[in-house]
Amino acid sequence: MDDRTQAFDQLTEDYRRFRPDYPAPLLERLGEHVRAGDRDSWPTPWLMLDVGSGTGISTRALRRVFGPAPRVVGVEPGRAMRDTAEGHDRDGVEFVGGRAEEVPFPDSSAVLVLAAQAVHWFDRPAFYAEAARLLAPGGTAAVLNNDRDWTASAFADAYENLLEEYGDDYRRDYRAYDTVGEMNAADGLGEATESTASWTRSLGPEGFVGTALSSSRMAAVVRNIGEPRTRDALASLVTEYFPDGNVRVPYTTRLYLARREG
Repeated sequence: MDDRTQAFDQLTEDYRRFRPDYPAPLLERLGEHVRAGDRDSWPTPWLMLDVGSGTGISTRALRRVFGPAPRVVGVEPGRAMRDTAEGHDRDGVEFVGGRAEEVPFPDSSAVLVLAAQAVHWFDRPAFYAEAARLLAPGGTAAVLNNDRDWTASAFADAYENLLEEYGDDYRRDYRAYDTVGEMNAADGLGEATESTASWTRSLGPEGFVGTALSSSRMAAVVRNIGEPRTRDALASLVTEYFPDGNVRVPYTTRLYLARREG
């Protein structure tokens, strides 16, 4: 696909139905970090931007964390993803079109700029520079990733093997970069930190297959070997590792936070 921003066009309904939320302790940590900022110069109401918001999973999470007062906006370039987000219960959040490197809001207008499960799609230095532009002094730049932990179980390792064997140059460590260092290197951002939470998601066979097929990485497998064969391979993983039908997927979720200086 030439336009990577439309990579999820055919995956949006599975994405909405099956993608996981984020661990409550890390969402609470995000809330604490934002509220600890120097709020004297912040605009009212607070503006919170969820960049690369997809179908709005993380956007709606912000509403739960911060309550009804802030203005919460998902910024998403993918037309189908944005249409899906707008077509379901939005919990009082908004969605606009825009790319991570050129977000359509003024300088110093936001108190939070979040990228959840999306920053690996961005020109990251450009995104961090854009976050610094958007944030009011004392505001928070945040990156949140749910990563399967392939070291935690033979099943998770076998799942990654499937992606590596049949995907398009897929590597399981594709998100293993120095996010703290990249955030600290951005002009205007500093005090970057990392917090993690390990957890296990339990799914039935349908939920597991739906989650897998919502991924652009698994979509490459489907293109290369066909959907029937991909579904058979996923079903074989369930049969081999979870004969009781209760699929247990280990995750490590990582939250990176930085403060807008100045």
